[in-house]
Amino acid sequence: MTTRQFSLLAVFMALVAVATMIVRIPIPQTTGYMNLGDTMVLLSGVFFGPLGAFMAGGIGSALADIMGGYPQWALWTLIIKGIEGMLIGLLIALLRVRSGKISISMVACFVLATAWMVLGYFVAEAIMYDQKAALAEVPANIMQALGSVILASLLFPLFYRVINGIKK
Repeated sequence: MTTRQFSLLAVFMALVAVATMIVRIPIPQTTGYMNLGDTMVLLSGVFFGPLGAFMAGGIGSALADIMGGYPQWALWTLIIKGIEGMLIGLLIALLRVRSGKISISMVACFVLATAWMVLGYFVAEAIMYDQKAALAEVPANIMQALGSVILASLLFPLFYRVINGIKK
């Protein structure tokens, strides 16, 4: 990993944390919240592959939980969001999705990874609270996932140009 790549990965960790913390819509049943952090987790998978995306998604999101007053979620988030990022990186590589422009294949990868996020938090919430509370949060997690897929798809061209130093 070059110094530039390492620096960009650190910036993405910070972007994940900030995007997670900047817009938080509380969900009373589980004390969780909806956020935009998944947008950056998805993009990190495209640009940094499985390992880098695991780090950006997991560490950035866990830091947001710790700094944002939700430390009880940090370990769950590290695992769930880390795997979400890793899935994107793996799916993009396995399906040989071209990263030069947004495509149906890339959006499908985003949808699959965010489906994991919804499932992961359902399991975590069922363990921490109960199945009824976990079910109550599923619609909010689905809305968060869909919003993040849309936002990541819209932001991808901009991030692609910035990361690759392309001037328009």
